This record gives sequence, structure tokens and C-alpha cells, in this order.
Amino acid sequence: MTPIGVGVIGASPNGGWAALAHVPALRALPEYDLRAVATSRPVSAERAKAAWGVDAYHDPRRLVERRDIDLVVVAVKVPDHYGLITDALTAGKAVFSEWPLGVALEQAQILHAEAVVAGVPTVVGLQARFAPAIRRMRELVDAGYVGKVLSTNIVGSGMAWAPGAPAAQAYAFDARNGVTTLTVSTAHALDALSYVLGDISSVTSTLGVGNDTITLDDGSTTTVTSPDQVAVTAQLESGAVASVFYRGGLSRAGNLRWEINGTHGDLLLTCPAPNGNIQATELVLAGANGSATHLEPIHTHDAHPETGLSGPANTVANLYRAFAHDQLLGTAAAPTFGDAVALHRLIAGIEHVNTESHRKY
Repeated sequence: MTPIGVGVIGASPNGGWAALAHVPALRALPEYDLRAVATSRPVSAERAKAAWGVDAYHDPRRLVERRDIDLVVVAVKVPDHYGLITDALTAGKAVFSEWPLGVALEQAQILHAEAVVAGVPTVVGLQARFAPAIRRMRELVDAGYVGKVLSTNIVGSGMAWAPGAPAAQAYAFDARNGVTTLTVSTAHALDALSYVLGDISSVTSTLGVGNDTITLDDGSTTTVTSPDQVAVTAQLESGAVASVFYRGGLSRAGNLRWEINGTHGDLLLTCPAPNGNIQATELVLAGANGSATHLEPIHTHDAHPETGLSGPANTVANLYRAFAHDQLLGTAAAPTFGDAVALHRLIAGIEHVNTESHRKY
């Protein structure tokens, strides 16, 4: 297979998500060749060039226009997704967009339609389903480990959307920018839940803003309109009942706990690190079934340990590998812009039922 030539927009070597996950994943996979990156400023482009050993630009259009770039990765702030993705699609490039695809459902639908017209492959960064522990959960559920699934519940912390957040992330406290505890942390969890247990058929929700004003790490303050307390209840198409709760910030009581309860057994997914974002952390799986009365650790293994990656970079690498195999074999394992629209639609539904249910009793 000829390596897929990749350009990453947003790959500043400053510890951001692209530097933490995308660049290590791409450099570890023989299916890909990282050929260029783009940042927002000349100085950061120079640092990126020195760090990654590839061409670097502060104008992303120069990256998009390169003939040897087959796949454009958009790993920047969500409000900037729309223009950059449109430029890449217009240039006939395949696109990997970080999640959320757009600031709202309408943008996601337009981008998906543009991709269909362009006739290019797309992939969206819903990588939680490629974490070894989550794939193992799905295997066990499908194999009948828990019997009939009766219920499931997830409680997690979104880390961001709390006092002391970096001033550079102030935009996330404005709901209009589409980066909230619901659209990010909760959405990733809901995608993982649906991957393991099947689609959601109905939802109810309550969304709250616990801190209406936040003091950032530089001492400045900002008004908060993004919900930082998210409670979702749902029924799955299987008939099982689900409950998902996410809060902004962290909790001293634990930051991620996902239970699956069935007629013959139970599974528990947790995170030892202070990070409740299911798509971006290490995960630990335990379970018990039959006559067992106590949970025991369940070993999970990565299908491709030869990369030497772990944590988020490994999970993102698994997503990249699935996308490459889809292109080679005609399969559909990696989530596309169409899948992103479906999740955006679910998020819009959660926001709608929250609005409809705000009545005094």
C-alpha cells in the first residue's frame, strides 16, 4: 500500500492535542507519511518544522494546495473547522476532522453534504471506540458475558469548564462556539456507549450552568453560557435504560465510572488518571458474571502493539489504521462525516428536550 500523504492543520509543538496524539500516531504507522503541518503563526510554524522535521506553514491554504497531501487533518478550535474543511474539500482532499465536526448540527450537515459532492473519504475523531478496553467491552457484551443488558450508567468529569482554565480556552465557555461539556465529553461518551450497546432510541435531559462566571488562569473572568452539568437519560433500541452524567472540572470522588449491568453479569470501566474524557485517557476494565460475587480485572490488549504507543496516541493510531484499511478494503470501520451528523443530531435532540422540559412544577 502506498502511504497516505498527510498534512495536519493545528500541529503546534506546544503540548496540544495534535502534538500529543495525531503526530505520534501518524509517525508510528507505515500506512501514513506526515508531509506537512500548519500552525497559526510564523514562529510556531518554525518550531513545528524543527520539531517534526517536515514542511510547516502559517497559512493552511499552502498545505491544502500541495499535490502530495492526500489527507488533510483539521485539529484546531471547532469554530475554525467549517472554513478549513470547506477549503480542503474544495481542493478534492480527504479530510480527518476532530470532533465536534461543526459548532452545531446545521454546520455538520453542510460539511457532510459538501464531502458527498466532492466524492472524497472523510473521518471524524470519535476515537473512543478504538480504545482496547472499549473494544473488549463490546466483544464481551456480544459474546453474552453479561447476558441481557438491563441498564448502563456513566459518570464522568470533563476537566475543562472549571475555574482556573487556561485563558486560551475561554472560547469554550461560550455555548455559541459549540465546545461544551455536552458536545465534547458527553458526546464522546455517548458515542462509546452506542458502539458497545447499540443505538439510542429516546432521550430526556437536564443541562445546567453551575458556574455562571469563571476566573481563568491569568486572573481574568468570563461569563459562562456552556452547560457544565449534563444529565442524560435514554432508552436504547435493545430496551436497556441508560444514564449519563458529566460535570465540568474534576471530582475528588473519581472522574470516570461506566457500568454495564445484565442478567448474568456486570462490567465496569474506570480511569485511574484525573481525566474523565473517555476518548483521551487510559482505561481499566473489570467484570464478573455467573456465580462470581466480586469484580476481577479483565485483560485488554491492543491489536497492534508494535507501534509502541499508549494512551490517547495509541487510540488515535487505531482510528487512523481503521481509516487506511477502509480505503484499501472498502470497509466502513472508521466513523465518517455521516456518523458525525448522526451524533450531532443526538446532541441537538438532547438540547431540545432540555429546553422543552424547563417548566415549573
